Amino acid sequence: MTRSVEECVADLSSPDGITRDQALAMLVSYGTRATAALLPLLDGDDPELRARAASGLAYIADPSSADRLFRSLDDRDPRVRSQSAWGLFRMRDPRALDALVKTIDDYPHPTMTACTLSSDALVAMGEPALPRVAELLASPSVETRRRARLVILTVAPKLAPDEAAKWRERVAAAERA
Repeated sequence: MTRSVEECVADLSSPDGITRDQALAMLVSYGTRATAALLPLLDGDDPELRARAASGLAYIADPSSADRLFRSLDDRDPRVRSQSAWGLFRMRDPRALDALVKTIDDYPHPTMTACTLSSDALVAMGEPALPRVAELLASPSVETRRRARLVILTVAPKLAPDEAAKWRERVAAAERA
């Protein structure tokens, strides 16, 4: 059954989780046609709806939403911040690396708490992300340091052996400090 963008946006507030998920999937399938309808939802009071809108915009990856997603990095809800950073990454926006580093601790995976959307995206970025991620090895937060280690040690095996050894040593030195 085909639904209009407006009907799908309305269904994002449904009390039924399946209806909400189907509405979001349909909006994502509409691509950039749904962007204008999702953007205003980022300004609402409902954190669930803001998170769904940010997720939809991240999946759509319409560059016209990049500035609004960037502003959402300061949202009070970690799901919105995380989805916004991931959206910038998917768009290959030049602000993505900073956004991902900023949100590395936001919204851990339910079963793999060491991982977040941002840590996953930093791994996907690979070697170019490592210098910024390495700065997090000195964070006062144990969780931040753990995620930084995870990113570096996941990327390192994909590098030339001498480069990989340098990154592993940098992680080991940070743990000794």
